[in-house]
Amino acid sequence: MKQFIKYIKHTIQHKVSFWSLKNLKSKLLEYGPTFLIILVIVELLEHVGLPVLFYFLGNNVHDFFYVLIPAPLLVCLHFITAPLAFFIYVAIKKKK
Repeated sequence: MKQFIKYIKHTIQHKVSFWSLKNLKSKLLEYGPTFLIILVIVELLEHVGLPVLFYFLGNNVHDFFYVLIPAPLLVCLHFITAPLAFFIYVAIKKKK
């Protein structure tokens, strides 16, 4: 149990430190604005979009999805959100 609490603490600290202005500036200088835009979209999709989606699915599909609402805060779900953000970004850039 002690390791689990330590893991959750580390995960939340990592997620909070991502949004520091210093970190965002360093990513902007290192990789450029396109990468930073995609990175921010990935984080927003993961921490806002997925819980909303799970809540919607819990209301309309099955109650099990309510259990998944806190999952993005505890587990890294970038394997789901990164491809979504990339395709959204490409679709928006194609229209321009």
